Amino acid sequence: MHRIRLFLVFLAATATATAQTSDLQQRIKGFQSELAATYAVKTLNLQGESLGALEKEEPAFQTHFKLEAKEKSEDNLGRSTKLNAHIQVFEFETSDDLNWAMKRWMPDFIDHNAVKPGRDSKSLPHADPAIVVVEGTVITVLTLPCSQFDLDRFRTWRKQLLTYFGGASSVVIEVQGCEGPLLWTKNAPDPKDRTWK
Repeated sequence: MHRIRLFLVFLAATATATAQTSDLQQRIKGFQSELAATYAVKTLNLQGESLGALEKEEPAFQTHFKLEAKEKSEDNLGRSTKLNAHIQVFEFETSDDLNWAMKRWMPDFIDHNAVKPGRDSKSLPHADPAIVVVEGTVITVLTLPCSQFDLDRFRTWRKQLLTYFGGASSVVIEVQGCEGPLLWTKNAPDPKDRTWK
């Protein structure tokens, strides 16, 4: 009898995890589809910005893709290039798992910088522009090459990320330019809260 109960609990947990991942995959496809007219999706030989300790986590689901513009435009260095953005999505089984991942990520954040939950920072050495959306059990990270940073385009990316991966309770962290500043722009945690410390 005990084994049957354990098996049923396992099935219920598996079904919930599968439903979460299925929903997330639909959101990823919707995000990619909305941008399909101007960006191609690349999934091979990806590098992008170092995400520090987050890359060492073992989430229930994870994906990394690059959106590369189909047409060339001029970057900040006056070069004609295809603009691009790297998107990495990490889904954890529970919010507790996500909180533990965030706790490990804060001292070894993007490009191995230490970040304090809820506290803005004037600079983040060597870090490229980035947008992090934390919602439920999912962390979505978008990074851009420093030479392609444009504040208006950056705000458009933020809006699109929040449309597909965010919600009313999302926490948003932004690296608003080359090497910062780092700003907690939505639902910043209380710096006294120990959840991510």
